[in-house]
Amino acid sequence: MEDRLKELRERLVEVDDLESAARLLEWDQNTYMPPGGATARGRQIATLQRLAHEKFTDAELGRMLDELRPYEERLPYDSDEAGLIRVTRREYERAVKVPPAFVAQLSDHLSASYQAWTQARPADDFARVEPYLEKTLDLSRRLANFFPGYEHVADPLIDYSDYGMKVSTVRAIFSELREQLVPIVQAITAQAPADDACLHRTFQYEGKRSGTFQYEGKRSGTLRRLTETHQLRNAC
Repeated sequence: MEDRLKELRERLVEVDDLESAARLLEWDQNTYMPPGGATARGRQIATLQRLAHEKFTDAELGRMLDELRPYEERLPYDSDEAGLIRVTRREYERAVKVPPAFVAQLSDHLSASYQAWTQARPADDFARVEPYLEKTLDLSRRLANFFPGYEHVADPLIDYSDYGMKVSTVRAIFSELREQLVPIVQAITAQAPADDACLHRTFQYEGKRSGTFQYEGKRSGTLRRLTETHQLRNAC
């Protein structure tokens, strides 16, 4: 069984490598990529996400998880090995309900939406992103519908980010927070404004103040001494 667990780890590393490559491309799109590369970049990310999804939802991985179940049940519940098998099974059972083609479509749309937002934001042009937002809502509903039986259409979407949570539990949490936070905010705002006159005055400082700070420490076996001289001029 330990060989089978090792094989599971190796498969998950391959899936994570594909997803990490996709995230790297997303980071590049968000930072350095020229705008003209948006279409190709969206396609590249979508391809990697689809490949990762196909590899993760491979039937052989499902059989592996079934074979590992007796081994998992013999392990302490909170052990790393049992947790890995249990969480992987949970993610697998959810992932197999979503077609790889839809994963690629959603990924490509999100890349295009981001690129449209980068152009619409400085121009304050909501109309430019509105059709992308409408399509995002449509795709979100389609994603939720791969998990029939939900209480609220947002439940499966929340579960992706916060396992076990759904609209009813989120509403209960915020209801409790509202009961406690609103009185606090009201009590604060009922107070007289603080005297902040000192923040609006100009202070002159003549002279020079210098100090030497020394630090001795060890890093990688090497004794380092850092000496910095800080000078304060025209301070308030």
